[in-house]
Amino acid sequence: MTQLPELNMAHDVFLLRHGETEWNKVHRVQGHKNSNLTELGRAQARQQAKILSTIRPTLGAHTLWASPLGRAQETARLAFDGTAFSTDARLSEINCGAWEGTTHEDRVARDPDVVAGLQSEYDMYTSGPGGERTKELAARLSAFLSELNGPAIIVSHKVAIVVMRALLTGDDDGLHCNLVPAQGSVLQISGRVPVTHQLD
Repeated sequence: MTQLPELNMAHDVFLLRHGETEWNKVHRVQGHKNSNLTELGRAQARQQAKILSTIRPTLGAHTLWASPLGRAQETARLAFDGTAFSTDARLSEINCGAWEGTTHEDRVARDPDVVAGLQSEYDMYTSGPGGERTKELAARLSAFLSELNGPAIIVSHKVAIVVMRALLTGDDDGLHCNLVPAQGSVLQISGRVPVTHQLD
């Protein structure tokens, strides 16, 4: 089990996963590489905008953030409904090393022994040859989160959000991809309690 840094947040944090991309559709690992949002992905970002339109007026002063990767930037432009936002490289997806751009079949052909030893989808993202591991990802995300001084809304990526969720809830066992919020929804973490907002 990976020991995550201790992080106590006094403010609400809202996490948005970018909308569906072309590579999501074909189950190709993105990591620091990028593919464009699909029409569904753009619709999901507009759904997030509707959700945020009821949340943001209740927050008072708050900040808007996004990963620099193209899919997150496009999602943020739509989800924040044109409001200016800040970009921080620490919010980028995990670097998957040699596995970026690959399908499952590609990884089996390239690294069969590594793939055979994987225990979960999360392990797949943190096992790419030459890529980041949980400790490195958690360190940069924790450094970013610890600098927030008020409520924040953040557009990021699947594995980065899984780790931020674990950091913000204090759940070292919560490193599972099935805990990522659905594309088109908003995950609020308040006082270590996660709540998902989505349209009916």
